[in-house]
Formats: sequence, structure tokens, C-alpha cells
Amino acid sequence: MNESKIHSTLDDGYDFFINDKKSKEYHFKIASFAVPSGLLSEAIEVKEEDLENLPRKFHVLSNFDEDVEKVEMLLKAKIKKAINQVHLIKDYGEWQISENTLRGTIDSTDKLSDSEFNTVFEIDGKRITIEEFVKMLESYEAFKFKFQIFDSTDSVD
Repeated sequence: MNESKIHSTLDDGYDFFINDKKSKEYHFKIASFAVPSGLLSEAIEVKEEDLENLPRKFHVLSNFDEDVEKVEMLLKAKIKKAINQVHLIKDYGEWQISENTLRGTIDSTDKLSDSEFNTVFEIDGKRITIEEFVKMLESYEAFKFKFQIFDSTDSVD
């Protein structure tokens, strides 16, 4: 019999507070736990999920014998770098791409009354629907682009 264990970083993790370069404070829960391929260190932002905001999630996958403290320091560095990068700006009530680059996470939710899709993007802690994403691309007609998808444990520069 294969035994599954459910883990909740929000329930079992420890609190981690960090400020960005503008002194805005962020609250995360951090936990490290075994998965079949190694040790997963995870950080989840503690904040209310609503129609505009999504909690940010960060991961680092390491070997079973890796020093947990060292891995969690790498995770905290990943968080610090991410919270200091801004990819979205709001212009005339609409989201726009800042500096021609977007970084975030593809997520799924069933809490969408304003979208035809269950897929959303988390960018800068904001929930961006497929429709909002397409609208942001309208000002880039005739531009070239490079679209890359990374595993959640990879670093994205």
C-alpha cells in the first residue's frame, strides 16, 4: 500500500518576515519536507487571496543529505530577489508590463467569475487572468518575444 502524506506549509511552517527595498513588509511561512526526489523547501506568502491578489510561492529542491539551514537561506535569497523586482505597473486602471519582462507562476483556480479560464498568472503577487494577460500584450504588436517556462524549483534570472 502506497501511503500519501499531506503537507501544509501554511499550517506547519515557521514565520518569516522580510522587507523589500521600499520597506514594504512581506510575511511568509517556510517549511522543508521530504518528497520522493529529495528535500523540498517551500515558502508561501501569508495574505488574503482575492480577485486581485495571489500569495507568492517559492521552492528549492535539494538532495536528502543537504543542510536544511543552507537550503532555506537560498530560498530566502530567492524571495528577496523576487520581491525587489517589479514586472507590472498599473496605468489608467490597466496592468502594463514593466521593462518588457514578466516573471511569475502559472496557477489554477476555480474562483474566477471574470474569466473564461481556470488558469491565472501570479505576477508580483497579483492575480492576472488570461484575458488581462492578452490585453497587456496588445501594445507589443509586431514585437518579437521569447516565452520560457521553468520548473518551480528553478531559479529564473
